[in-house]
Amino acid sequence: MECLYVPELGEEAETVELSDAARLRHIRALHLRRGEPLLLSNGRGRLVQAVVEQLRSDAVRLRVRARLESSGELPVPVGVALGILHERERLEFALEKAVELGVREIALLRTQYTTVQTVRMERLQRKLIAALEQSHRAWLPTLLPPMSLQELLSTVAPRYEQLVFPELEGGVPTPLPARPTLLLVGPEGGWAEPERRAVGDCSLPVFCWRLAPRRLRSETALVAALALVTAALQPEPPAQ
Repeated sequence: MECLYVPELGEEAETVELSDAARLRHIRALHLRRGEPLLLSNGRGRLVQAVVEQLRSDAVRLRVRARLESSGELPVPVGVALGILHERERLEFALEKAVELGVREIALLRTQYTTVQTVRMERLQRKLIAALEQSHRAWLPTLLPPMSLQELLSTVAPRYEQLVFPELEGGVPTPLPARPTLLLVGPEGGWAEPERRAVGDCSLPVFCWRLAPRRLRSETALVAALALVTAALQPEPPAQ
């Protein structure tokens, strides 16, 4: 079943009408007919099954049939901070996979060894939306503009309760409490020693994991670490 990102889909809306040219072209390219089902996501936690109710030359009206309560989202928010990669295609690949694997927030980092300092945010946002539609996500991750590691640790990290830091000298991945988790992945050149110290000195519990017996590309490390994080998150034990 196809999925469309419809940010104007309200929490209680029973119908939605789409009239912008880009989405009309998209719907026509799908060859949808009246009565055919599709999924709608508002990117803020609502994923519904809808049907095409009316097709006009200037608009399409969709009717909500059912809300999908179980949309495969992770049990707690997981964010990822990634050093900006030199090659645009590799950065886009990494962010697409982050969306598919369930992250809720993405921060782009300028580090000591980052060679690219700016990115095309609008293009990356379009890539995130396409990944949401492909993977049927209920949540569209928030994409934060490039920032320094210090800015991340002071403004973004406080929203989380633990930090996963992949390192070649790290330990074996272990189960994690099901708490909001921030994953930190460096750029191609790795981390400078002051940056490693800054991570170690942050106020969050830091889980330093070794992902493989060899050095990995940044986008490979991101995918491998996210897969391990999602598998490692364990429900909190009930209060006594």
